[in-house]
Amino acid sequence: MKTNYLLPTGFRKAVWCMFIPGVILGILYLFGEYPSWLNLGGSKAFALFDGFSDTQTFSLIFNDSWTEEFIIILIATALLFIGFSREKDEDECIANIRMNALVWAIIVNTVLLITGTLLIFGLPYFTFMSIYMFSLMILFIAKYQWLIYRFRKNSSYDE
Repeated sequence: MKTNYLLPTGFRKAVWCMFIPGVILGILYLFGEYPSWLNLGGSKAFALFDGFSDTQTFSLIFNDSWTEEFIIILIATALLFIGFSREKDEDECIANIRMNALVWAIIVNTVLLITGTLLIFGLPYFTFMSIYMFSLMILFIAKYQWLIYRFRKNSSYDE
């Protein structure tokens, strides 16, 4: 089965160099312990919706810092490239493993959302949702890598 939506194999290793610093910077930023050089400065930006100042829509606003946007884009792009890079030996079996991992990740992620919504309130819920943005891809990648590891370990599959 030909899967056209997957990225080239070489993306995976290169993108880990984006993901690890992105997560470290994200954790530092999330908990307010980031270095001053991480503040990328601010400028005007087009806002589709701005709920912080008079709930404006389709307007120009002043964004105090582009740091949050930079970190989110860095992590999201890295996770997408890691999760959807082709294996060297991509075939129907690996495509099935990928699909099973994705379905499992969606189910677990939904359970996490429901559990977090019922048990976490106030500002900690915002922190939970900030982490939740990436949890689907993290769960998918972790489960996929685990299933691929087990598959290759338990079979006489040549790489």
